[in-house]
Amino acid sequence: MNKSKHHNRLLVELIRSEKWYYLASVVSVGFASYFMFLVPTIGKVVIDRVIDHPRLTTPGLIENLIQSVGGVDVLARNLWIAGLAIVAATVLAGLFMYLKDYLAAKACEGTVRDLRNRLYAHLHRLPEKYLGNADSGDILQRCTSDIDTLREFLTVQVMNIGRTVVLLCIMIPLMLAQSVAMSALSLVLLPVVFYFAWHFFGRIKVLFQEVEEAEGELTNIVQENLTGIRVVRAFARQAHECAKFEEKNHLYSELNYRLICMLANFWSLSDLLCLAQGGVLLIGGGWLVAHDQASMGTYFAFIGYTTILIWPIRQLGQELSEASKATVSIGRIQEILNVPEETDQEGSAQSGVTLSGRITFNDLSFGYDANKPVLRKLNFDIAAGETVAIVGPTGAGKSTIIRLLMRLYDYDMGSIRLDGQELFSIDRTTVRQHIGTLLQEPFLFSRSLRENIKFGRRQASDEDMFLSSNDASVHHTIQGFSRGYETVIGERGVSLSGGQKQRVTLSRTLLQDTPILILDDTLSAVDSVTERNIIQALHKKRGEQTLLIITHRISVCREADRILVMQNGGLSAQGSHEQLIDQPGFYRDLWGIQSGQNREFQTSLSNPVGKEHRSG
Repeated sequence: MNKSKHHNRLLVELIRSEKWYYLASVVSVGFASYFMFLVPTIGKVVIDRVIDHPRLTTPGLIENLIQSVGGVDVLARNLWIAGLAIVAATVLAGLFMYLKDYLAAKACEGTVRDLRNRLYAHLHRLPEKYLGNADSGDILQRCTSDIDTLREFLTVQVMNIGRTVVLLCIMIPLMLAQSVAMSALSLVLLPVVFYFAWHFFGRIKVLFQEVEEAEGELTNIVQENLTGIRVVRAFARQAHECAKFEEKNHLYSELNYRLICMLANFWSLSDLLCLAQGGVLLIGGGWLVAHDQASMGTYFAFIGYTTILIWPIRQLGQELSEASKATVSIGRIQEILNVPEETDQEGSAQSGVTLSGRITFNDLSFGYDANKPVLRKLNFDIAAGETVAIVGPTGAGKSTIIRLLMRLYDYDMGSIRLDGQELFSIDRTTVRQHIGTLLQEPFLFSRSLRENIKFGRRQASDEDMFLSSNDASVHHTIQGFSRGYETVIGERGVSLSGGQKQRVTLSRTLLQDTPILILDDTLSAVDSVTERNIIQALHKKRGEQTLLIITHRISVCREADRILVMQNGGLSAQGSHEQLIDQPGFYRDLWGIQSGQNREFQTSLSNPVGKEHRSG
């Protein structure tokens, strides 16, 4: 019940934004329904007042209209006038139906545009925890396929349902005014048709949900495989992935087949009910005419009224079926909109704060899962302008420190301070504007290199861009491309090597020129010479910019003012390179391994292969 209320509230909010267009569309439906009612009514008047003998009397307004064309005798000799009136009423009904469709389409497109913008903006403000656990393929389907289903519902189904309701509200009173008995015969099966359609709507809704979810899983598999196609091929897992896709595709096809069968049953039975309604009117109405309880014109008119009414009501089944799909789509969209956005503590977050770069962790404990802490009682203080390397085994919590500093996650125990201010007291945008971050997995957009590098600082000059690219040791590489900085790279930078992607993303981060710079294993894919050049370039701002480098390379740690060694979510040691290699522990072990590898490498270079063979 609560979910249904939420869905209805969202639908009302969407319609309210374009309410005048929707209202004008409903008014157009009213006029179209009235002119549709006139078509059989004109035939009734002509039969009863002009053709039939004895001629029946007509209400004053209709009699005045007959007299305006010369009277009954003139109309009898010129029946084309009545035919012209029927054509005119039909044309006017068609024009108002066109106006209804035009206004509904305009209203719907505005509504859907606003929903897309709202949904896209909401996705950008969702917490990292939700985005990390959500399937990107499923979210993509909700933002595209589900919105398209909603658009069709608002454009077609809502208007058709509204048209049917307006038809009933206009025509039933007018029919009752002409003949209660004929009205009863014309409407006797309409409640049955409506109940059948409504009952079908309730049964098929669950199946529509299952079809949508199956399509979402199918979309997610395709999206994942397109993104990781190189990995699939590298491990020769094409057959496995195809089999997994085939399994999901089979489930989707089976559900769709069940849906089609249910729809086929509905349409056949509803057709039977509609034809039965026509049969009831033909038999019952014929009996009334034969016993002089209804005129031939009334009989003719009610056949037309029933035809106008019964098929839209029968069509109501389809509209309600589509409405069930739309209800599912609205629910799936609402699920995303109901996810709370990243928020700051009300009244506590400061914006426009200028930070110099001092970072303090005090008794900080944190875990992505409440029962599995990642950081335990972490304490350290980094001065503004200090260069600090952070090392430790995988899973020690190094990257978690970055996520907390960037306020991608919020902590509950302990304290993090920037320039003495609690991190909670600074709004997220300000924090992220003062911290330049380069994460482990470099991400590039399918745009030009210029647009990628200037992504965080659109107004930067080309000179600043060239300088940051030089510092990242990628400027000459880019100039070697045929289109230089205008080169458009593939999705996620697929046309670049791993080292090139790291250096381009480093250039983008350096261009931000923030007081705090954090590099998370950023130099893992570059050679030692390039690494040395980049480190030297970073040290140009030594003392002016706080630099945190998460790394496993001793060569990088040597250049740091201080090294923090993390193990099991806590700080196991800290000091300079010289101090730490004199202490037993993780860092000295790491130094010993890498030093041994370097000595073996140098030895292999000094012993040519031929000499090794001769000595063997």
